[in-house]
Amino acid sequence: MWGKSLKTITLNSVVLSCLLFVCSLTTYSCTTFVIKDSVNLVFGRNLDWISGKGIIVVNKRNVSKSAFDFMLENPTSWVSKYGSVTFNQFGKEFPFGGINEMGLVVEIMLAPAEYPKKDKRSAVNELQWIQYQLDNCENINEVIASDKSIRISKTEQDLHYLICDRLGNVAVIEFENGKMKVSKDEDLMFPVLENDSYSKSLENYKNEEESRFLTTVNLITSYNSLEIPIIDYSFSILHEVSLNAVWSIVYDIENMQIYLKTEKNKSIRIIDMKSFDFDCAFQSLVYNLNEKHVGKINSFFTQYSDNINKTVLEEGLKENRIALSDSILNKLHSYNSDLVGCNNE
Repeated sequence: MWGKSLKTITLNSVVLSCLLFVCSLTTYSCTTFVIKDSVNLVFGRNLDWISGKGIIVVNKRNVSKSAFDFMLENPTSWVSKYGSVTFNQFGKEFPFGGINEMGLVVEIMLAPAEYPKKDKRSAVNELQWIQYQLDNCENINEVIASDKSIRISKTEQDLHYLICDRLGNVAVIEFENGKMKVSKDEDLMFPVLENDSYSKSLENYKNEEESRFLTTVNLITSYNSLEIPIIDYSFSILHEVSLNAVWSIVYDIENMQIYLKTEKNKSIRIIDMKSFDFDCAFQSLVYNLNEKHVGKINSFFTQYSDNINKTVLEEGLKENRIALSDSILNKLHSYNSDLVGCNNE
């Protein structure tokens, strides 16, 4: 999702692309949606992408953080209020999406965007914005309100976000003309997002133009809980709209469980959020997405280490054909070391 063809990035040019964490290839597309009724609340997500490698990270609450220093900006600093489980292809703290212990889900997709210009607000990049929201917010209104104090400073990629909280509130967050644009409530006819702007997707839907948006809307609006379980149905939707899905994820927000399939392991794996201790007194946990387990996988998570993170980062860069200078690689490798431990203030 971020980046271009292979090139060597020098220290002088790192301010432009030191965090090219996803290849920008228009042939790769993603789909997200929410299904909710009187008893169910699920969030489905396909990552149609070049690489399926990565880790699942258990992030801790009460950890002091500062955004990765880039673009000569004023980096955002915070202390995580909530623990979370995230899906990361380029190491800890830079997720593609995830869910926190309060039931807030945030996921990204490529889409046209014009982020804010530099101003008095502190800055965070496109991916770490996700971690910030999962660390700090309980619901979509708190995510939206954060725009008053922080802004995204683009390193490379244009993205938009689908978010959902435990009460079933859903919002699309996009950036147009340097401002956050929010679609929710009556402005969000369908809780579905693909790689066009929401307004463009909705226009295509009304014109009955074939698209993943149209297919997904038709499928979620025809869901009948008496005919098929919600998790199975969600995976069937993801299968129907898949182009090259390396990750297919279903968040059961109501029951705080995560279901996943990958390109390398088609068996459903299950994560029980309630079984994790998010206290920062305990080490963060990670799970390699290439594992071949089936069923509940909580017991297969292992302790996070800088070596694991280094391997994940380097594999992600290699598979996405991104090269960084040794200086920047070392900075990224050491970044998480400064985040270990509890905030004692």
